[in-house]
Amino acid sequence: MAFSYKTVWRLAGPNITSNVLMVAISFAHLAIVAPFGREASAAVVTGGRVHFLLMAASMALSVATTAVVARAWGADDGDEASAAATSSLVLSVLISLGLGFITFLFAPQIVHLFNLDPKTEALAVGYIRPASLLNIVFSLMLTIATSFRAIGDVIRPLRFIACGAALSILGSYICVHGAFGVPEMGVTGIPWGTAGGQSLVVLWFAVCWLKRRYVLAPKLDDALNTRRLRLLASIGTPAALEQILIQVSFLLFMMLISAYGTAAFAAYGIGITVLSVTIVVGLGFGTASATLAGQRLGAKDAAGAVASGWAAMRLAILGMSLLAILTFIFRDPIATVLSSDPAVREHTEFFVLILAIVQPLMAVEFAIGGALRGAGDTKFPLVVTFAGMIVGRLTIGLIVRALGGPVEAMYAVIIADYTIKAALLILRFRKINWHELEDHPHAPIAIQSVAGISRVAVRSFFSRRNGGDNAQGK
Repeated sequence: MAFSYKTVWRLAGPNITSNVLMVAISFAHLAIVAPFGREASAAVVTGGRVHFLLMAASMALSVATTAVVARAWGADDGDEASAAATSSLVLSVLISLGLGFITFLFAPQIVHLFNLDPKTEALAVGYIRPASLLNIVFSLMLTIATSFRAIGDVIRPLRFIACGAALSILGSYICVHGAFGVPEMGVTGIPWGTAGGQSLVVLWFAVCWLKRRYVLAPKLDDALNTRRLRLLASIGTPAALEQILIQVSFLLFMMLISAYGTAAFAAYGIGITVLSVTIVVGLGFGTASATLAGQRLGAKDAAGAVASGWAAMRLAILGMSLLAILTFIFRDPIATVLSSDPAVREHTEFFVLILAIVQPLMAVEFAIGGALRGAGDTKFPLVVTFAGMIVGRLTIGLIVRALGGPVEAMYAVIIADYTIKAALLILRFRKINWHELEDHPHAPIAIQSVAGISRVAVRSFFSRRNGGDNAQGK
């Protein structure tokens, strides 16, 4: 079944714009603290990475929210879609508060794992502690945006995020450098300013939502429905484990990088920030793919769910490849803007080259992984992430470190990670029985072994196939 690229882009375009605005916040943070030196930059990189680990649960909840809300909306059940969104908002508050308190208590111990110099370590703790408690604002922002995207409304989240980004950057600058009566807070001002700006948007949404001005109305009396909470948990738990695995693996990999010195460490963080510009394209298509897969299955259109996944993948590869080329061409001025240290800039330029190579592979991961998650299959992406991060990244990274390889070789390790993940996800997407998912919403999908999927792929490769991709994904 042919699927309109225009349909995919209609959802992906605003999502990409929203994600770019969110990434602009991270760029702004680095630029705001750049005058304070490499220690401040390294502290923001460290704090940001720990914050991403804290956000893992919220991001996993957004996966479950997309699957449940989109399926209900596709089945023309607006009340259930509203109830699912309400349940997700309540869960986002509870989860972020619990994890934030734990992170606040153990911030010094977490930062100590990075083997940073004393000054950088102290700055990082000063960043992480307020960020851990204020993460509730980000969690609510993410859940709000996800709920509207799941019903196909991508413009309202764009407006919310645009306002939130502008206010966050302004607030961060004011808190870091001091202005309008606010004392200079240094690195600690980043999370306070960011949360302050985003909280104004969350407050505006809350007022309008409670006044029932949106199609997704509050269903507070049904927010803790046991059946729905179990459904959200069954989909969200594997996604949460995946996010935790990703963030822990990133932390461990950053520890390997930190052994090469502060300059290499800061360059890695800056490179990841540069990468996020192109990642947002993949995330946009992944969100569109997940939304369409969920809605199409809710409407009993398995073929449409499959076709939307392939269309999103092709567009994502094109978009991310083009941005990778542009990023590589302008790597020197980008590095200069984000760091005043010559050694950091040199490392950053090489890392950007590696990142350009992995862009098409990441496009596959986002688009196809998004379609699987939108269909409720969050277990196999967890397996794929484990294979890529543990085998492809950390194991090879440890080997490079043991052999005394240069930091350039360590940077290049991520190519193996994304190659493994892209290959396994495509094989999985082709093997799923989409008609079974269509007939049994959110039915558990058995996890196939990597070896088993590989055997199927080999047989499929050497067998003759008639026609294009059908609803079986073959």
